[in-house]
Order: sequence, then C-alpha cells, then structure tokens
Amino acid sequence: MLKVRGIDRALMRMVNEAARDSLPNEFAAMLREEDGVVQELVLLPGTLQGKDSATLMLHMMPIDYSIVGTVHSHPGYSNRPSRQDLELFRRSGYVHVITCLPFDEGSWRAYDGAGRPLRLPVVDL
Repeated sequence: MLKVRGIDRALMRMVNEAARDSLPNEFAAMLREEDGVVQELVLLPGTLQGKDSATLMLHMMPIDYSIVGTVHSHPGYSNRPSRQDLELFRRSGYVHVITCLPFDEGSWRAYDGAGRPLRLPVVDL
C-alpha cells in the first residue's frame, strides 16, 4: 500500500467549493493520488446527491490503483463519520475526507479505512 503523505491545498479548496455549490445536498467523489499526494477528484457517473446522503456508484469506478479513497461533504457543522460513512470507508480505500460547514481550511477531517482520524497535511504543489 502506497503511503499518502498529504493532500493538495488547491484540491481542498475545490472540494470545499463543490460542497458549497452542492448545498443543501452532499457532495461526493473519489480521491486520486500521485507521488504520495492526493491531488485529483474522480467523479463517478450516476452519483446521487441528497440532503441526508450522497451515494457513490462504486461499480462505476475505473480500475485505477491510484484511487485511494473518498471525499464527501456534510451539509451541517459535523465532519464526523456516520455509520454509513464507516461502511463506505471499509469498502473503498484507505484515505477518506469529510468536510462540513463553513467549508473552509479548518472544516475538514481525514479518516483511515476503519474510520480513525488520520493526519493528512495540506501541501502546496
């Protein structure tokens, strides 16, 4: 398993903008890394966005070993994973990001595949 050492600052800005633009619904995508840095979103066809959840169509995910996990938003002020989030984490990678209101540099948190908080520094590429 490749060690992910950070997430690109510009990507986190894009995630927060997408989350803001999706309100009152959740936003969801997959995360792709290059050289150990998460730096790209992969949008899956058929993703459903709702007020209480977003559903990724995992069967639409390309076979791509650089996809390391997921990102999604919560339209409230909590970035803690729900029971459904933990199930998704177990099935789809080892780096997961949840962002929440106010969708800024301090409103997101990273988790591992088991739902434990993960240190994921923001880096400038």
